[in-house]
Amino acid sequence: MHVGLGQGLNTLLVDGEPAAQELLKQVLDPEGFSVEIAGTLEAAIQLCSRTTFDLVIVDKNLPDGEGLQLAEKLFEERNDCAVVIVTGYADLDSAIQAIRFNVQDYLLKPIDINGFRERIRHVVDRLLQRREHHKTVSELKSKDTQIEQLAAMATHDPLTGLNNHAYFQERLGKEVSRSNRCGRVLGLMFVDIDNFKSINGKLGHKHGDELLKGIADILRGESQGSDIHFRLRKHDIAARYGGDEFVLMLPETTKGGTATTAERLRNCIEQYDFGTGLPGVTVSIGLAALPVDGSERDVLIDAADRALRAAKNFGRNRVVAYTPELAAPDTSQTWEAGPDVKQLCALESTISDRTFQFVFQPIIRSGSLDVFGYEALCRPTHSVFSSPTELVQAAERAGRIVDLGRVLREGAVAPMRELPENFCLFMNLHPQELNDPQLVAPEPCLRPWVDRVVFEITSSRTIIDHQRLKNTMQKLRAHGFKIALDDLSSGYMGLNSVVQLEPDFIKLNIAMLRGIREDEHAYRLVKHFMEHCADENIEVIAHGIETPEDKEITVSLGCPLLLQGYYFGRGEPPFSKMQG
Repeated sequence: MHVGLGQGLNTLLVDGEPAAQELLKQVLDPEGFSVEIAGTLEAAIQLCSRTTFDLVIVDKNLPDGEGLQLAEKLFEERNDCAVVIVTGYADLDSAIQAIRFNVQDYLLKPIDINGFRERIRHVVDRLLQRREHHKTVSELKSKDTQIEQLAAMATHDPLTGLNNHAYFQERLGKEVSRSNRCGRVLGLMFVDIDNFKSINGKLGHKHGDELLKGIADILRGESQGSDIHFRLRKHDIAARYGGDEFVLMLPETTKGGTATTAERLRNCIEQYDFGTGLPGVTVSIGLAALPVDGSERDVLIDAADRALRAAKNFGRNRVVAYTPELAAPDTSQTWEAGPDVKQLCALESTISDRTFQFVFQPIIRSGSLDVFGYEALCRPTHSVFSSPTELVQAAERAGRIVDLGRVLREGAVAPMRELPENFCLFMNLHPQELNDPQLVAPEPCLRPWVDRVVFEITSSRTIIDHQRLKNTMQKLRAHGFKIALDDLSSGYMGLNSVVQLEPDFIKLNIAMLRGIREDEHAYRLVKHFMEHCADENIEVIAHGIETPEDKEITVSLGCPLLLQGYYFGRGEPPFSKMQG
């Protein structure tokens, strides 16, 4: 809703609940509406007798009567104001009654603030348009058409034309009952636009509305993109669930079939030009299915919602199917903070124009101090990103980790011919890249070097699906790649990950090793860790070594190690400068 929408419009808010009064007033006041409040029908009638209102928002159920009584009185007095009814449920009988009294819209409880703003904006637009063109009663549609229109308003979202939240809940409940009764399957998916708040905040609500309508067009199969071919079946149901979230119900569809449909939808949206001026609008999708994930409506909704949260937390622009592992508490919703427009554009430039460089940090054998290999470290050159961490975080929030990873791997491996044949090259691999089918193909740029590239999986402690990680690692190893796990220095949790995943290398941060001289328990733990790795032919890299004291700590362990850190080199291009 643009600033000043309600400027000069007198508004009467009638509701018997002080909390509801305050909530709605907080939305109306900043938009310039001049708001008066009444808590009863009688008080509202008295206010209307001495003040002319442009907009009346009234609860259907008041302590001393019904909101429709106020609508009827205003209609009989030929009061030229827009009336909006707030109700918990809009049935056809009340819709017919309301149309007789020229009610403009229904707002369904519980109130969704974003939806409230949007609905009021459309009501005000119609009010101003009617006054501007001096419409007469003879120019209005027939009563039958108006009844159909208001009945549709009770079940459809006014902006997108899709079914609304309340209607979808009712239909889902009926379909779940039918599926349970007949022993049928049912798929459910939640679809959320990535970084919608950033688009809305930076580009304005007009662009946000156009984006929402564009998504709805794709769901209906009415998109204008020549290459977009997404179709739902006649008995499938799509709805706007609220704000920037959509929901789809797919009767007679297995979980696998729902996942296929979800991936097709995600791909269609990613390719579509919504005219926002931003590169690549994407969505995150969470899905669940009956009966495998639940046999009750609310359980199924909760499962799909958990999967959606996981899709956001795992990096956006992806489809996640519910699994029991997702039931672990993870409700921080850190995914809501998306990158701003400047970062989105800078990220696109970084990916398309390769605005980054690489430096190569040596990894040293502890005994001989010979160079074992190098780690490729990205250094973004775009002015928006002051560090590699900022670049990766922006890609995470934008759902572009896979795209960024592909160009970074290509850049990292480019100087391989300068590296002596007995040296390995370590390159970082974000956990979200494990879903990239191109990675395990493998990519053409990597094929000549499969026996010398080590994929270092970062932030590995955040991985909850160890089996999927293990499957991907096996595919990479089958081509000849080696695997390193980073950040596995958290005691027995780290040891457990090593046991499950069996990597070729693991990294221990020097911060953990610094305490082993004073802490006998820490020393035993590290020794136990090192001995297990030696037994399993897993090489350990102590990284973060910055001083002679750090180096001495690694020697005191009495175990062969690989060493890495600023003490041995901060990293410089190209390889040839560091080999001596």
